[in-house]
Amino acid sequence: YNDASGIRDLLGPRNDVSILWRALRSRGVEDQDITVLSDNLPAGPDFPVAKGLAHSDVILGELDRLAEEAQSGDTVMFYYSGHGTRQPDNPAQPEEEPETDGMDQVLLPSDVGSYDPIKMTLKNAIIDDVLGRKIDAIRAKGAFVWAVIDACHSGTVTRGDTVTRSVDPASLGIPDVAPIQASRGGTREGTMKTRTKPGEGGLAGFYAVESYDEAIERPFPGYNLPMVGEGEKQRMGVFTYVIHRALTQTKVSTYRELAQEIVAELNMDHTGGKVPPPVFDGDLDAPLPGSNGDQLPGSTSGRLADGEIKLGMGALQGFDYGARVAIYLPGEFDQPVAEADIVDATAVESTAGNIQWLEGVTPITSGPMLAVVKDPAINFRFVVSPPPPEDGEAVAGVVEALQASFGAGADTIGISLGDAGDPQADALLRVKDGRLWVVRPDRPWVTRAGAFDETPSLPLGEPADKLAADLKNAVWSLAKAAKLVRVVSALDSEASADDGIIVEAIINKDNGGATAVCSKDKPPADAQAAPIEPLMPTAAGNCDYVTIKVSNDSDNDYYVAGFYVDSLGGVSVFPSRSKRTGCIRNLPAGTGKPLDFTFRIDTWDEDKSKPMSTGAENFVVLAVRW
Repeated sequence: YNDASGIRDLLGPRNDVSILWRALRSRGVEDQDITVLSDNLPAGPDFPVAKGLAHSDVILGELDRLAEEAQSGDTVMFYYSGHGTRQPDNPAQPEEEPETDGMDQVLLPSDVGSYDPIKMTLKNAIIDDVLGRKIDAIRAKGAFVWAVIDACHSGTVTRGDTVTRSVDPASLGIPDVAPIQASRGGTREGTMKTRTKPGEGGLAGFYAVESYDEAIERPFPGYNLPMVGEGEKQRMGVFTYVIHRALTQTKVSTYRELAQEIVAELNMDHTGGKVPPPVFDGDLDAPLPGSNGDQLPGSTSGRLADGEIKLGMGALQGFDYGARVAIYLPGEFDQPVAEADIVDATAVESTAGNIQWLEGVTPITSGPMLAVVKDPAINFRFVVSPPPPEDGEAVAGVVEALQASFGAGADTIGISLGDAGDPQADALLRVKDGRLWVVRPDRPWVTRAGAFDETPSLPLGEPADKLAADLKNAVWSLAKAAKLVRVVSALDSEASADDGIIVEAIINKDNGGATAVCSKDKPPADAQAAPIEPLMPTAAGNCDYVTIKVSNDSDNDYYVAGFYVDSLGGVSVFPSRSKRTGCIRNLPAGTGKPLDFTFRIDTWDEDKSKPMSTGAENFVVLAVRW
């Protein structure tokens, strides 16, 4: 970024574009078909040669060129790695998909300038609506577009080794205006138009985060060398990292399968810390170019010696302490030869021990092996980080409340106190403006009163015992929700052929706007219906209508329960409890009629004139045999 902009440079994008360039080449894409816009890339065969700088006019010009050259049946990938921010929506500009909060999402090319109040935009910024029209022009030629955005659009914060890919709008002179969504409808913020007209190509959108969250980059030293930088400066975007792993180490053949691999990786927290959930939309069942079935998905190589196997992946990739792995011989992927436990793990390497050779296999004493995670380790520990000393004198009182709430005996319920200011804790406590803020590490810390995404907080002026009780309730709610989602993430989320349980989910997008008062009847006739995949983040908004059906095609009877987990840690039984059955519903064998979990997402709080919650929310279905 130019010095005049005041935007700090990111170290990750140069590595991001390099490893994706390598991944695309490995999947059969020719060098002449890849255009890279960047600066300061190293020279050599392991790095792309940039055609130009990542300036606004160059980026938009290349998109125009693609619109001219694209033909029906082509696949075009648009990838952006860098900073993003938000600016007030210009009501004079046409919009295909208006934003619910009255803010445009903005990508910041390297020549971006400050905000122009006359034109109501940042100089040289790329507005989501402009990008959407460029993408539409390519699709109009019949080409399929895969758009990948590893950036974010909310206020910036740096947490240890974690750096967010966002710029505070105020630092660029962007005015802080009241939301205008009351006069304009809205869908998912920043989504490009995914509906397809006759003759148009499809679109698959991969977004590192929702528009209210923060995309992040971290150090990944030693990954896919050579990289730009040394040691901890070998950084890349977490979203790009998991995309690269899924493209190069799995057999994914569709965009949906790729998205599922990405979500599985992030749900198990293997990237070095908490990250916000990504979002995927569009034609995800389209074939992914260059599918390769000649490798063992999710595997890492190692060498057996002295009864243990030293592996080249660690906790970052799921080879964490307590995980169960299947062992294969190189080139022989039809059947594992053994199973083992991960008995030691660092971030980037691990050791498998307690090897059990499968029946009919002659034990081997040494040699190369491949390992795949069979049963992931489930982390039930929930760590709370006390406020750092720099938060002021009130920190001492908060620490006392923490000790009263989660002192002796807290470990028995899986809650423990971490180091003050630990960015990788499950909940970070901060003190500011006379309040105690309960910050999730995968969400921005927003203290502006009345903001849509304001961080939950407690007043510090309350008596000590009340503060302790309120803090305990807030943390325990988050812990319960986190553990429930972790368990489900670690299990096979899709009904397998032998259990007979079939789960189908549909979302009907109401498009009523963020402030709409939701009706209680059926979704409107013009609502857009789309399937929901297990563990796949799906964009949803106020007044959207969700139907989840669970059917039993087996010879076994099941108990079934549904739980709604909101973004604030609330866990609600659905439908509401009855005196007779509690939260359990019966689903006998061979039942023709499925259990129906149907609800509207109703987030607008009319009294406070803001959403009751924003962020990732989950619906969990548990089915247990009688």
